[in-house]
Amino acid sequence: MLAGIQQVRCASLRYFILAVATYYLSVLLFALRWKYVLRGTGVDLPINDLFKANLAGLFVNNITPMSRGGGEFLRMLWISRLRGVPLGISAITIIYERILESIPVMVMVAVGFLYFATSESLVLVPLLAGLLIIWLKWERFIELTLRLFRVNLSDEEKARLISLRSCGTANLVGITASSLVWVLDVARLKLLTLAVGLEVSIPVLVFVSVVNLVLGIAAFTPGGVGIVEGGLVGTLTYVGLSPALAVSVVVLERFISYVLSSLSGLAVLLTSGGREVWRALKSR
Repeated sequence: MLAGIQQVRCASLRYFILAVATYYLSVLLFALRWKYVLRGTGVDLPINDLFKANLAGLFVNNITPMSRGGGEFLRMLWISRLRGVPLGISAITIIYERILESIPVMVMVAVGFLYFATSESLVLVPLLAGLLIIWLKWERFIELTLRLFRVNLSDEEKARLISLRSCGTANLVGITASSLVWVLDVARLKLLTLAVGLEVSIPVLVFVSVVNLVLGIAAFTPGGVGIVEGGLVGTLTYVGLSPALAVSVVVLERFISYVLSSLSGLAVLLTSGGREVWRALKSR
């Protein structure tokens, strides 16, 4: 009996370690996506720098309200302060990343919601309309963004930003990396459910992943603390998990995506020149 318990513990630890690996692999893919989008504007930065900027951004997201907000500003300032990239270019590339990311996200939202609730999938309509307007009015969108951030670029720099939309390599790598990130997100949930001894179908996990994304964006508390956990436990219970197992999965997931990511980002801020960027961020 003791041998059997030990085997279960080893299997659970193995699944958990793999889940952690999928998370950091996702961060690396975010860095790779950003690198190719930046390269599309003529800026080529080491992927190591971009990986650190993403980790630091995750830390800021986790300690500021409306997560996914403050971290983006830190990323902009990171490459502008430490690498001399014009703020307007860094801002546009991050926005463009989000546009590329929206393609696989909408596919996931469609799969997740259509599997359970067809009417909720109508939320895709305004999102798709907004992205289409940005795409069709790309030059005007760039002008508005530069004005918003009060950045003056040369005609050559503006031309590089405008041409980003037609950069095949940046678009291909960006969409592929974004798609792989969401595959890894579902894979992480799968590994965590296996770690607690559950077999959950992929469509169900896609739905849970979509809910996790929506909660993270909509939550107004720092890092979505309280809201994300409660929402995920409720969602997992809704799809058939017992409350105890749902709590176990959420605790493991949040330990990776909140605790470990925060510690990693803080370490980067303290050791890789992030203090200057952090001071600049707080002054804004």
